[in-house]
Formats: sequence, structure tokens, C-alpha cells
Amino acid sequence: MTRPATRIELRPEAYEVIASETARHLPRETGGILLGYGEDANVVVTHALVVDGPGASTHRYVRDDVRANVLLAAFLAQRADDDPTGYVGEWHSHPAPSGPSPIDVTAMQATAREHDGLVALLVHAPGAQQPFFGLIARRQRMGRVTSKAATVLAPPSRCERPGPLPDGEVRRDGPGRCHASG
Repeated sequence: MTRPATRIELRPEAYEVIASETARHLPRETGGILLGYGEDANVVVTHALVVDGPGASTHRYVRDDVRANVLLAAFLAQRADDDPTGYVGEWHSHPAPSGPSPIDVTAMQATAREHDGLVALLVHAPGAQQPFFGLIARRQRMGRVTSKAATVLAPPSRCERPGPLPDGEVRRDGPGRCHASG
């Protein structure tokens, strides 16, 4: 029996925050915290918080841990006691089309060593053919941490793909029409 691929499922609200903040900060990296819940060996990301990284550059992002803890505590304080939403990992952007660096993987494994359950790392590189790279780590017995590549499932686009134009015509309505969130 073949086990299904490990997945990180991005819900629309989390996707929109990550995509818009990545675009806003280009050409610098940005990032933050992923919130959601674990589902078997998968992670469902319902929210993404942005945590400024002092000194962020075109090839480096280090989040402000103090600010991250304040934002996380404020987010969790607004949730109902029976809400399963909690900390599930970290996200950041790469202006160049590349996945997680060795430093990213080491940092994720260190975070997983300190947590029970799954910890996801999501890297958004908008110029890449696959714009999201995902890893999921978990602390095993005796403190050993395992990490595994994960398929990232983004929500379906709210924009319609434009149809072909007749020869010589120019599209005046942009690349596609987007529907309001609903």
C-alpha cells in the first residue's frame, strides 16, 4: 500500500496574506507564522501572520521573535477554547525562485525539536514554476527530528482565465476578472 504524499493545505485567507505580503516586500524577503491544525501527517493552514524581520534583504529573513510571540498570543486569545487552531509553523518568501535553504531546514528542525506535533515550513517564491515549497517536521522519540517534503495545495484562483482574442485585438480588461471573496 502506498502512503499518500504529505500535504500543506493553504486556506484562502492564509494564501492571500502570504501572496500579498510577499509582493509588497519584493525584492526583500518577508515572513511570519502559520496557524492552523494538523490532520494525520498533513497540515492545514487557516491563517498566516506577518512578522517583520529587521534587516530583511533580498536573500535573508530572520523574524523578530518577541513580536512573533506577541502576535501569536493576541491571535490565540481571540479563539474559542475548543478551537483547534494553533501554531503549525513558519513561512517566508524568497524573491529568487528557490526552495528552503539549508539554514531554513536547520531552523525548522530546531523549532520542531521544541514542539509536540507537526511543524510546517512554507517558502513562497513567486517567480518559481511551483511558487510554494513545503516541508513538515516532527519530533520523534529520543528527540530525533524528521522532516519531509510536502506538497502545497493552494486554494483555487478566484480569477477567470481570459479566453483567446481575435487577431489584432488588445485586451482592455487586464489579465482576467477576479471575483470578490465570498
